[in-house]
Amino acid sequence: MENLENQKSPEKKEKPPFLYHGSPHRGLEEIEPRKTTVRDPEEGELVFATQDIGLASVFMANSRHYGCGRFNETKYCYIVEPGEEFIRRDKGGHIYVLPSDSFETDPNKGLGVYEWTSKQKVKPIEKIEYTSALDAMLANGVQVYFIDEETHKKIEQSPDHGYSILQGLESENQRRGANVREFK
Repeated sequence: MENLENQKSPEKKEKPPFLYHGSPHRGLEEIEPRKTTVRDPEEGELVFATQDIGLASVFMANSRHYGCGRFNETKYCYIVEPGEEFIRRDKGGHIYVLPSDSFETDPNKGLGVYEWTSKQKVKPIEKIEYTSALDAMLANGVQVYFIDEETHKKIEQSPDHGYSILQGLESENQRRGANVREFK
């Protein structure tokens, strides 16, 4: 998985009372710190969460290769595989509601002020079940794009973090007429 570093806000956000953590794994009683992504090699194992349920829904995606972020107020996710394949394997998951006590944010890393991390185990205070990660993303306003490897390479090399490329593509939201949002 790749997190595009774009539209980071330099200001520090006030800590919300709870955060969301999306996972394809259901029924977790505790969320344990893991080193599943390399945002900063010096950080060690972390629990990741966000105050935005739409961004959390992206992390239920059971795909080997995807990226996500925000362009201004519009959330997006691109998945590097055909939509039919993703949909066939999509089993949904849970969005875990976590107390924010042990979490901190660094506006200069990952998704900026929309990404919070904890070095401690966290017990969920609530679990929201979704039978489809794609449906959860669409319902929560995430603009979803199924792309090929060539388009992915162009996004990775793009000086605007893929903004102009994604703007020119048709999202799954547009195909379905579901929660369509424009990049502004």
